[in-house]
Amino acid sequence: MSLIVEHLLEELWTDALDIILQIKDEYSRSIALSKRAQHLPEQLWDKALKILWTIKAKYYCSTALQAFLPKLEQLSIPFTDWAKVIDTLAYKKRGKLLDALPESKPTIIRLSNEQAFFDTLQAVREVFQQWP
Repeated sequence: MSLIVEHLLEELWTDALDIILQIKDEYSRSIALSKRAQHLPEQLWDKALKILWTIKAKYYCSTALQAFLPKLEQLSIPFTDWAKVIDTLAYKKRGKLLDALPESKPTIIRLSNEQAFFDTLQAVREVFQQWP
């Protein structure tokens, strides 16, 4: 019985992602992805990220991407996609970017080490000091 329920839930999630992909307004598509990121089954994360990358407005894309940060660590994505993630997050407003840093910590440490995370925090502090 649990296998049937699991299959049905996955099928419903697949349908939900298909519907999200059809949303024309990028802000609405971004919000729809953000709201579902925490509950999305692991086997659909790749599909969700593909939908995320269809959002051309970088600010809206970064909004959805922030919701996926805790899950990105568990995905095997190529370095070029990590560069895309970092570039996209740069479109966040300062306060929202700071909110994203704690969620990024496990990923930064996994890609490098704990010192890299602290170096990132220091670099962000230095950049923020340049802004009024």
